[in-house]
Amino acid sequence: LKFLIVITHGKFGGATNFVFWLDNGLKEKNVYVKVGFSEGNYLKEKLEKENIPYVNFKWLKRTYNPLTNLFFIWEIKKLLDKEQFNIIHFNSSNSLFGAIGVKLSKYKPKTVFTFHGLSILDPNYKKHIILKPFYILIFKFLLLFIDIPVFVSNNNLEQIKKTKLTDTGIVIYHGIPKPEFLTKEESKKFFKKKLKINLYDKFIIGSIGRLDYQKNYEFLIKIFPEILKINQNTICLIIGDGPEKQKLENLICKLNLQEKIFLLGEIKDASVYLKGFDLFILPSRYEGLPITLIETLFAKIPALATNVGGNKEIIGKDFVYEFNNNVEFLNKLTKIFFEKKSSQIKENFQIDNTINSHLDLYKTLI
Repeated sequence: LKFLIVITHGKFGGATNFVFWLDNGLKEKNVYVKVGFSEGNYLKEKLEKENIPYVNFKWLKRTYNPLTNLFFIWEIKKLLDKEQFNIIHFNSSNSLFGAIGVKLSKYKPKTVFTFHGLSILDPNYKKHIILKPFYILIFKFLLLFIDIPVFVSNNNLEQIKKTKLTDTGIVIYHGIPKPEFLTKEESKKFFKKKLKINLYDKFIIGSIGRLDYQKNYEFLIKIFPEILKINQNTICLIIGDGPEKQKLENLICKLNLQEKIFLLGEIKDASVYLKGFDLFILPSRYEGLPITLIETLFAKIPALATNVGGNKEIIGKDFVYEFNNNVEFLNKLTKIFFEKKSSQIKENFQIDNTINSHLDLYKTLI
């Protein structure tokens, strides 16, 4: 068995980690797997450490340029004319163009595409809304070259069916290796040193995510004055960087929350500090199956997230609220403040289940 797993770039991210964990798990089962991507040292270094072969595609990029996508189609066809694989598994929107090259290649291996989220196809996506019908048409065309689409949550599968993009597909949850965490005391000591403030008796709300349109941190900042009415000793730490950093900093200043909400920027291996949070909040507009939310299960801390993507499938209905619903958010937050309950770890999110499910899927296609 020979598999090629393709993702647009090898920079840090949930989909990138998924690709590495899947590759490494398949390798441990004595399956030959090669990874294809363009740039990004994060994935490259992890693959080299585990002696997993990879190929860099020059023309695989995040782009709207049709010419670049055509060059990538030709590039992957040339590779597959020389090297025979049983399955080609695509994991990002731009990589999906490669499915055309697969079906034009000499050996015509089977194809799989994983929707790691819906992004512009999601009902809550309002940015560049005029592009949505165009994207649906492109996805509909490209999926003609995919033998089976995979979804990371039942919610995403049902939403795609409503758009009539496809009426087929299976759900395989992302599992993660058992994470390691610093203790609550060690994590709070780290935050205290970084912030240079006393965290004694503070209730810490935390989040880890990119500062962009998807993660919707504007909602959390705007509603924070109401949170302070519930518990005036609350502070908020947001770990991550992104294009909306300046916008969010301006909003924090406008609401005079500089001593309550802190944007900590990128922190390497940020999830090891999860136990330092008293509550994890994810206010996203849309999601697939967020790794950080799964990690909160393993950290055994309470989480509150929007009812989008697979969030409810991870933490349960008691810990999700409807998107941008202030009343429901505050009601559930108040309950968590006083009851301090958290969701239970489900076997669905163990990495072995994910690897075995993918291997079973590949074998049914061969």
